[in-house]
Amino acid sequence: MKNFALALVLALTTTTLADDPARLAQNYAEAVDELNAKHAKAPGKKREDELEKQLPATARKAFDALLRVKAHDELSGALERAALAAIELDLERDFAAARERLLALDAPAAERLGVLVSRERFCVRGVGGLDAKYCEHLADVFEAVLEAYDELWSFAEYSKVPGKKLRLFVHLEPKIERPPHFAPQFPYHSQIDFPVADATAFSSPTADGEFLFYGLCHELGHVVAMWGDRTDEADHHSWAHYTGVAAVEALAADKRHAKLVSELRDVRWRSLAKEREAAAGRRCGWKDYESSMALWIALHDAVGSRAIGAALNAIDAADQTLRVGRVRYYSRERFEKEVLAQARDERQRAALRTLFAGD
Repeated sequence: MKNFALALVLALTTTTLADDPARLAQNYAEAVDELNAKHAKAPGKKREDELEKQLPATARKAFDALLRVKAHDELSGALERAALAAIELDLERDFAAARERLLALDAPAAERLGVLVSRERFCVRGVGGLDAKYCEHLADVFEAVLEAYDELWSFAEYSKVPGKKLRLFVHLEPKIERPPHFAPQFPYHSQIDFPVADATAFSSPTADGEFLFYGLCHELGHVVAMWGDRTDEADHHSWAHYTGVAAVEALAADKRHAKLVSELRDVRWRSLAKEREAAAGRRCGWKDYESSMALWIALHDAVGSRAIGAALNAIDAADQTLRVGRVRYYSRERFEKEVLAQARDERQRAALRTLFAGD
């Protein structure tokens, strides 16, 4: 009799859990968060696509059970929570499955989720009415921007948590009130917030004069490196401008991407050549924006962009950056030391010391 009662309780408990969408979504979301937290503590060399294999079987069963729930007052919210959790680990198939189930149940909620496009090093989420075709095109553009960064600086890592993909959050707005910006608040991934005002095509600058293409190239610079600390922006916002105009100029000259960037005309107004001309005669240093910008250009011309990237890579390898919310903040003193180490001879080192002493 006791065994029968225990079996009945277990059966009822199992049935209750299987029919409780909020609990199922919670189990799945918590498993994703725990996996991300574990990875962040010791990233090693694992990439985000490999992390999916470590998702516990219980979380996978919970997600599959959630998709099978027939009807429940909390089903819509649970599916939305599961879909958002899937983004945190770039589980594109889970996101699509939850969204498809939600679409039949609560179309407005499904529309809020938007669409997700996953690539090897990043994913693009588009909301506000943007379709998959638009996001695929923007993903192609971002892929090209990353390739330009690779060729210019050859950074070893882009994300604040090694191995995690970058996130590009694209949202359609009636009017762009705030330009693209790096959103550092997320615990495990580096995200660029990217507003657009035209769902039919991605072109830049916009009719309102927004340099969206340059903005994408610029914000990736912030993702890679911040300078000083929260109270002392040591580079005076010049670093991201330098990386932005250099990437725009490189892509405009790259015939491999001629078709892709044909509607992206920012180079007419935002280019390294224009900044080099504006910086002519300026004293290099870290005193203000103008001197810092002159320094980046002088370094770019003196030792090459690869040496700048190698200096940051060396600092990362030695784990000598300040971390604020896992975002890397670099010291100008440490950076100068590593750039000097990249010099080909003593003559070039002496020239670099003169640049750094410009203040």
